[in-house]
Amino acid sequence: MSYDPYALAFPAPAFPVTSREFDAGGPLPIWSYQPANESPELSWGVLPSEARSLVVTAFDADAPIPGGLWHWAVKDIPATASGLAHNVTGIGMPLANDLGQRAYTGVNPPPGTGTHRLVICVTALGVDILDLPEDASLAMLNIAMIPHTVGRGILVGTSKPAA
Repeated sequence: MSYDPYALAFPAPAFPVTSREFDAGGPLPIWSYQPANESPELSWGVLPSEARSLVVTAFDADAPIPGGLWHWAVKDIPATASGLAHNVTGIGMPLANDLGQRAYTGVNPPPGTGTHRLVICVTALGVDILDLPEDASLAMLNIAMIPHTVGRGILVGTSKPAA
């Protein structure tokens, strides 16, 4: 991954994030595209001992708009979770993504934009609940996480425009 959207973020110990449904750096499954909009299964390694909750986000670093495109954000996932099931719902608190959905919105690279990287990040926080207004923006989410971040794991999948 030549561009790391978390390179400037609050430094934190790394932990592994994997998926049985795609390899790191490899293509995302077709059901993770629009219109199916199914989130991938995720698993993570041992979290820092201070972890009390998790935030999962998915960011298209190559979307042809300034700042990329946030496809998914869920906060307040209990740190006791060892992963998320395929197309999971009902865990944590979903926030509205850049497309206005409180759910995973599948990738859909426009023609002519090449391969896109979906950066899935699991951030471990030292608080049980990240206190945010229900209509918080994803920028506000990222800012609010800074003083509470105790670890971070990243998994990247790729997608291509439809042929």
